[in-house]
Amino acid sequence: MPAFNHSGWRPPADAWTRRDVMRNGMASFAGLCLLGNVPGTRRPGSKAVTSAALRAQARAPFEPFRRDLPIPPELVPTRRTRNEEFFETTIREGIAEILPGFDTPVYGYDGIYPGPTIRASTGRTTVLTTRNALPFHQNVHLHGGLQAPRDDGHPQDLIVPGGSFAYRYPNDQDASTLWYHDHAHGANSRTIYFGLAGFYLLEDDLERDLELPRGKYDVPLMIQDRAFNRDGSLRYGEDIDLGFLGDTILVNGAVAPRMQVERRLYRLRFLNGSNARDYRLRLGRGRVMTQIGSDGGLLEFPLRRRRFTLSPAERADILIDFRDYRPGTELVLRNELGERSTVAVMRFDVVRGGGSEEARIRRALRPLAPLPRPNAERSWVLSMAGTEWHIGGRAWNPNRIDCRPRLGTSELWQFVNRSQRVHPMHIHGCHFRVVARGSGRVTDDDRGWKDTVRVAPDERVTVQPYITSFPGRYVFHCHALEHATAGMMLQMEVVR
Repeated sequence: MPAFNHSGWRPPADAWTRRDVMRNGMASFAGLCLLGNVPGTRRPGSKAVTSAALRAQARAPFEPFRRDLPIPPELVPTRRTRNEEFFETTIREGIAEILPGFDTPVYGYDGIYPGPTIRASTGRTTVLTTRNALPFHQNVHLHGGLQAPRDDGHPQDLIVPGGSFAYRYPNDQDASTLWYHDHAHGANSRTIYFGLAGFYLLEDDLERDLELPRGKYDVPLMIQDRAFNRDGSLRYGEDIDLGFLGDTILVNGAVAPRMQVERRLYRLRFLNGSNARDYRLRLGRGRVMTQIGSDGGLLEFPLRRRRFTLSPAERADILIDFRDYRPGTELVLRNELGERSTVAVMRFDVVRGGGSEEARIRRALRPLAPLPRPNAERSWVLSMAGTEWHIGGRAWNPNRIDCRPRLGTSELWQFVNRSQRVHPMHIHGCHFRVVARGSGRVTDDDRGWKDTVRVAPDERVTVQPYITSFPGRYVFHCHALEHATAGMMLQMEVVR
């Protein structure tokens, strides 16, 4: 397929113009501060309320926790066979009500933000037919999925406007919290920002046997930072050094929402879906949480945590036992790395009910498969040169293969960060384990199978990828999206 021409990209529904940015660019947080008593929803069939009218009506400062947490709908299979499930989705423009009373243009899978959740089962192939109704090239990457190169959403394998592609995900891996998003090079720092991301939850029999929380007690939480113009449209500015940092925290597309929780055990699937922002999440005054999963699925044993850190694209599955709290308790989840409007993430409001508890916290979860001895070592220096970000002294070139690991082997990869920016490094087509950090011991954030690892400024991190899935070309890159757009991505070819 032809390469993407980023000059064809535009904000959804012409969300803003250069004049809008000049006029409103510094007004995002101020605009939020004016939304005090605005109703959270509009009645069907009612006329749109102008932002000027809303600001005239507002009397109180913006307050967090005014909106209930939205849960993305689940995508329903169009048909099933014995070994396959078939889904369909269309990438198109849509409208979301992110700020109360405002219509925000977005890009969305089926026009919604975040995209619909896809539930899949290990051993049953998912076939996802995706139609591109946008006026520029697109694709879909199942982040953390182990699929053949043709189905991986390689930056050069694109769906033309009006075209479609059937992605096949074999789901031949452990149950885990995955996500899907655009991976068209030169575009995805914008298109993910404008909405193209959704959860893909892979389940298996072991998880079911562990009696973990299910149904409404199993909740996906996509955390993202955004900024807004006065009219409620999203404001984006590309910064290839810092990456985009917004002034407002969203969870599942809602600003600092509240969630009613019964006095039960909940499984919360956290995903950092931001372009470049890190989060260090803490509940209330450091109340205990239990981590059971990481990028690649369940941990070997549950970990009691008082805080955990997520860089872009990282996930953590957390259990919270709300039986420990009385009805009426309000527990605020905070970002310790935030400032002012980026500190409060969401609030849990404990209510009565829940009945008898059916879920459990087991002492052991999933044994970690042993890794073979590494048969190669590679060192990748992360640095900036002019206006490009480099890995190993090289910027992205789709016509070059940068390394050739062998199928069925493991290697040692050392990422050496010689910059003053965090780089969450993501490897396609495999999972890895973190085996060493130059800044100290391997932390609890590094436990289990991973597909993305945080590399701090002036730090060395060694990971051990296990190349077990398919031969062919894959990419590895920084998941600070503006860094990847500015060249921080290389290509590997898995060979037999």
